[in-house]
Amino acid sequence: MWSVDRLAGVYAYLAVVLRAAILVFQSLILGGVIFIWSALRSPSESVWSPEIDAARTKCLRLLRISGLLLVAAHALCLLVNCSILIQSAGLSIPDIIGANFVLAAFIAMCSGLLIVQAAVISRRRMWPPLVLAVLILGSSVMTNHAAARIDSRASLIVFTTLHLLAAGAWIGGLPYVRMAVSAAPDGIAFIFAKRFSYIATLSVSVLALSGVAASLKYVDSATAIYGTSYGVMLGAKACLFAALLALGAMNHRGIRNLSPVKLAPRLKRCVEAEIVIGITAFLAAASLTSQPPAVDLKADRVSLSAIFQRARPTWPRLRTPELRDISPATRHLSEKTAAADHIADVGIARSDVAAPNTASDIAWSEYNHNWVGLMLLVIGLFAFLSRTGRVPIAHHWPLIFLALGVFIFIRADPENWPLGPNRFWESFDQVEVLQHRAAALMVVAFAAFEWRVQRNRTRSLLPSLVFPAVCVIGGALLLTHTHAFANSKDQVLAELSHTPLAILGVLAGCMRWLELRLPWPDSRIPGQMWPLCFMLIGALLLTYKEG
Repeated sequence: MWSVDRLAGVYAYLAVVLRAAILVFQSLILGGVIFIWSALRSPSESVWSPEIDAARTKCLRLLRISGLLLVAAHALCLLVNCSILIQSAGLSIPDIIGANFVLAAFIAMCSGLLIVQAAVISRRRMWPPLVLAVLILGSSVMTNHAAARIDSRASLIVFTTLHLLAAGAWIGGLPYVRMAVSAAPDGIAFIFAKRFSYIATLSVSVLALSGVAASLKYVDSATAIYGTSYGVMLGAKACLFAALLALGAMNHRGIRNLSPVKLAPRLKRCVEAEIVIGITAFLAAASLTSQPPAVDLKADRVSLSAIFQRARPTWPRLRTPELRDISPATRHLSEKTAAADHIADVGIARSDVAAPNTASDIAWSEYNHNWVGLMLLVIGLFAFLSRTGRVPIAHHWPLIFLALGVFIFIRADPENWPLGPNRFWESFDQVEVLQHRAAALMVVAFAAFEWRVQRNRTRSLLPSLVFPAVCVIGGALLLTHTHAFANSKDQVLAELSHTPLAILGVLAGCMRWLELRLPWPDSRIPGQMWPLCFMLIGALLLTYKEG
């Protein structure tokens, strides 16, 4: 049985992922109901009715799946929340059963199951799913920051409701657009896209206005934006929103200027990229809800001078410190567990006895980040040169990822095998170790697939899509990357350095996806942008510092 101390880190990360999953499936339900009700309406005696019915059938199937997944996500989240309360606070099931989050989960789960049933028996009438979608939206607002506020509660609830509704109508409607456009001829697909364009335009306006209005309540000053974790994640969400706007503007322009025949292929590919960025934005939103608002964190905000000292360019650390010089925090896991249990018995907070990072610890981490940055910079440069056709050796740039994967596996966590005393399987209950090992596996998988792609050894498109998938998943993992809470300033500074890397990783994956999926010459610009993203990531890591 894990101790509460060891479970807390896993729970914090799992809570963010589950909250993001709930937001995604909730938005799919909202977006699906609105899209089917408004964009797939069938005029009486229209020659398009059979095609619209075919698209409606596929969209209703996705709506049913979204309802089931929402129920599963809420059930798992409820299980995790109840477990941590029972273990940490000693509460029983009867004590928890009347809590607000339990009631909200029960409403959402019942509504999700009823939506599954309503989508089967009422294919033409959309008002029952619409009512149920409103109930799901209300259950989400019940567990949001707005419902927990004392000041300006009513206005915040209104802003949050509009924000979630607009996000669902726009981002949650994108998969339905993709599905409907694929299921219909070009002329009818153009009508679907045009109808959704009106929904998206209105949703973007509501999303922006409600987001700004709510942020003014949660963020009290410019200092709170760059000086708190909440502000950092809010900035990440704004950057992803800007990327979504750019892709949405391209689709909107295509609807106005392109013929239906030319529009459909371009629209489908751009919508795919929008869906990926939208899911990443939900991860950022989930991170926001897991942290206290910036207005409540008046003390210990990071100053601009501290940020400048951390971000100030210096010569990279390319010489490794000695392993024996790192701090004694690398004791065997069983010893750390026993110490944690003893600390809990005597009533001392664990953070009070945790040793701070030594100079050698910081040097070890900086060395790792700087070398990873150098490798990514070379990868981006070689990938860019390979597109010119003038440097034949540049086509082998994926092999550098093999070295990168081995480097991450060995160096990222020196307290674990093969460098440290912790055996291989014992280290996997540490969230950061689990993330590092997953990243190393993804890097190696990408190297194997992409090298075959670059040498034209694959006959299908699927292996070439591994690279953008790895980039997006890696960026998403980094966006939810957790750090120790013993020093809030160190945590904020770490997030300030990691968040741009996560956003660039997601953008690189989306641009590579568009390069592969769009026809020439539309794929030329995305093909130039993703190597640039890699070079920017490498440059940022080359100047990475922790001290």
